[in-house]
Amino acid sequence: MKTGLRILFCVLFAMAADGRASAEDARDAVVKIFVTANKMDFYRPWQSKGIRAGTGSGCVIAGNRILTNAHVVADSTFIQVRKESDPRKYTARLEAVGHDCDLAILSVEDPEFFKGIRALEFGALPSLQDAVTALGYPAGGDKLSITEGVVSRVEIIPYTQSSKKLLAVQIDAAINPGNSGGPVIKDGKLIGVAMQVMTNSQNIGYMIPTPIIDHFLKDWEDGQYGGFPSLGIDFHNTENKTLRAYYSLDQQNGGVLVTRVYPYSPAADELREGDVILALDGVPIAVDGTFEFRKGERLELSYLIDRNPAGHTIDISLIRQGKPEKKSILLKSYAGLVAPPNSFKEPPYFIYGGLVFTVLSNDLLESWGAPWWEKAPIDFLNYLMGKGRLNPGERKEIVVLLEVLPDDINVGYHTYSNEVLARVNGENFKSFEEFVKLLNNNSQPYTIFETDQNARIILRNEGVGDATRKILLRNHIPSQYSTGVAAWLAQ
Repeated sequence: MKTGLRILFCVLFAMAADGRASAEDARDAVVKIFVTANKMDFYRPWQSKGIRAGTGSGCVIAGNRILTNAHVVADSTFIQVRKESDPRKYTARLEAVGHDCDLAILSVEDPEFFKGIRALEFGALPSLQDAVTALGYPAGGDKLSITEGVVSRVEIIPYTQSSKKLLAVQIDAAINPGNSGGPVIKDGKLIGVAMQVMTNSQNIGYMIPTPIIDHFLKDWEDGQYGGFPSLGIDFHNTENKTLRAYYSLDQQNGGVLVTRVYPYSPAADELREGDVILALDGVPIAVDGTFEFRKGERLELSYLIDRNPAGHTIDISLIRQGKPEKKSILLKSYAGLVAPPNSFKEPPYFIYGGLVFTVLSNDLLESWGAPWWEKAPIDFLNYLMGKGRLNPGERKEIVVLLEVLPDDINVGYHTYSNEVLARVNGENFKSFEEFVKLLNNNSQPYTIFETDQNARIILRNEGVGDATRKILLRNHIPSQYSTGVAAWLAQ
């Protein structure tokens, strides 16, 4: 018995020693990132929220590249990096960013920075209970932190940076603010990037695994980022026996029922509500919408789509009105009616007679502060969760009136704010660009704005240009519209 315990202790000690040795070998490949950022104010879209400083972590990979999180360097105006063995900070430049997968690549022009660094090699996706080590520069100190843990789960979760649901690995190694972007290693190889933690819990952290990292890096090889594709559907399980009989699934083992197909999505012209998807690229889909990923492990079907690059064609086996069919759908990146976080580098806006118009987005909703889902206007939230998902008007964007900057030209409308626009001069529009052009090209004596709540704002067009310029001057607003809008108007 004592001999057995001694052997077990020696094995465990050797495993721990190997883990520490691997971490020691990777020390200089782990860098601290210093970021100066200036985020735009989506409620006052002509201005920013002000300069802030922050830190994060990253690691050196092949090609003298530094891999980190997108959220570490988002809205950056200046970036520096420092390695553990060198007190000097080196200026870095953002080369590539994928907000949907929360990854970014930095470069450093000074070759001196990379001397003595052995770039981390990529390892395979870990298994449950695998021992891992997280390295980074969390808050509470300036030195490199090394923590150990095990893999608890491999599953599809929403990434905080984008709300996009992608593959992630849950680990119990301590991850704290500042750890973001740091490597997670196993057997001396990079198996993930520390990403986010579950609040109000203990030691539940998530890392971005190598399949997602590899997708991101390959996508950027041509200098253009296509993002992770989506099919553009909602589906329901087919566990109910009566439902399966109704859709002629008696002879089938699995399948999910398509309940909604979104306009402008890859599936828009190919799939229909009532279709039952049986397989994606030959992989059978179970009644609960999962597939066998590895022995004893299942993942949501979305991974079979996410693993492909934009521009890839996916083969779908389905049942339509009781008959088997096959479809091939060209995948592309797709966002819903309300733009997801970080869709706009600069918020689009247009000011007309003191009326401030912009696009409804998650970034705008976050202007109300956490928990914004309880504070933001109910009409806006309805488009995020209700009307926007249905999208009966097949709109590409939702145009909103943020506020009215008071002036004689808009007296009586000063209290109007946070309204969803439906029509201009009786005409519908599907995007902010169409809205701006309708407004700018109006030759009628009046402009009539109609909201979703049937309110009307009527402005006389004569003198509206002069009034707008005076309003901008009084309110210290540098431009009537954003640079993107300027490009539309110049066409």
